[in-house]
Amino acid sequence: MSEQYAYFVKAAAPYTEERPSSLWRRLGEEWEYLSLLDWQWHDVKDTTVKTAPDTGDMYPVTAERAAALEADRQVWVRYWALYVDEEDWKDGEQPTTVVRRRRSPERRVDESFQAGEVWGPTNAVFESRDLRTSNPPYLKELSADEAEELLQELFGLTGVTEL
Repeated sequence: MSEQYAYFVKAAAPYTEERPSSLWRRLGEEWEYLSLLDWQWHDVKDTTVKTAPDTGDMYPVTAERAAALEADRQVWVRYWALYVDEEDWKDGEQPTTVVRRRRSPERRVDESFQAGEVWGPTNAVFESRDLRTSNPPYLKELSADEAEELLQELFGLTGVTEL
């Protein structure tokens, strides 16, 4: 990490300073963000993002904290066990798979672990929160370690949550 930059995390609810949604840095008036998709720093003026987020959701962090956040890719990912519906969860049924979300400044990516042993696009997070859905899937939030354990149990694979 360069000491010349000022570092910030974005932490609008439901995110927190300890578990933020994005990492930003500023040099003078120039803003960059860490892409959670390619793990590179991008100047906002060279991307579709164009501007830094509202400063009300930004919290300064030290260069050391920024380096630790950049190195720990799992801190940026939210995981859930996916159940067909809430009744299955209440009845103790096994979840069908694991869903994850990476909310990068340039776009949000929701994926589920799918046949073929790959992460692929999913609408499960949206559908679970859409009040118009008559029988939405149920998501139970997991830690990265819990997601790894569940994927081992469901598919017999390890290292699936590595980014």
